[in-house]
Amino acid sequence: MPFINIKVLKGTLSKEQKQEMIARVSEVVTEIEARPHPKEKLIPYVTVIIDDVEFENWGSGGVQVARAL
Repeated sequence: MPFINIKVLKGTLSKEQKQEMIARVSEVVTEIEARPHPKEKLIPYVTVIIDDVEFENWGSGGVQVARAL
């Protein structure tokens, strides 16, 4: 039962983009994990959570991420 947690900056993905990400990531993970069995048997058990993280709570390289204008 794969559990996938994706963190993104809040407001950077639309509802449609999130749905596409959930579907495509689920496909890739099940293709790899289910081998040699059909991935369709595993897909119902895949859990994907997308966390929207506030800009002020995200940093990279020791620097807080700034919101693009």
